[in-house]
Amino acid sequence: MGFLTLDAAVGVLLLAVIVLAAQRAPRRAVSVRLRACGWILVAGPLPLAVALHMIWPLPAGIDQAVFLAGVAAFAIGAALVLSGEEEDWREERDEDSPPWWPAFERDLREYELESWRRRVISR
Repeated sequence: MGFLTLDAAVGVLLLAVIVLAAQRAPRRAVSVRLRACGWILVAGPLPLAVALHMIWPLPAGIDQAVFLAGVAAFAIGAALVLSGEEEDWREERDEDSPPWWPAFERDLREYELESWRRRVISR
């Protein structure tokens, strides 16, 4: 299997890990330090591997191993960041909605319906 095929397969697996981590229903509280570590894993190893590839020519096997390690670190970091529990702004709503809210929602629905009709008619 060529490196390009392997990289494409790893990229698809990386996307699958991120999607699964984002959609996982039971969210548990993750410590601030663990989330910070996740952000470091997202922002550090993969860009570093790409920068090493661009700046310093490494043997193909080592270059590929560094890239795959960066992708694995990115996947783990994304899972840590996305699996944590965040504040949900929807739950903090007051019981009484603002007086302008129903009119806004009605206007928004009318706008969406009208734009949908325009798209259907123009086809």
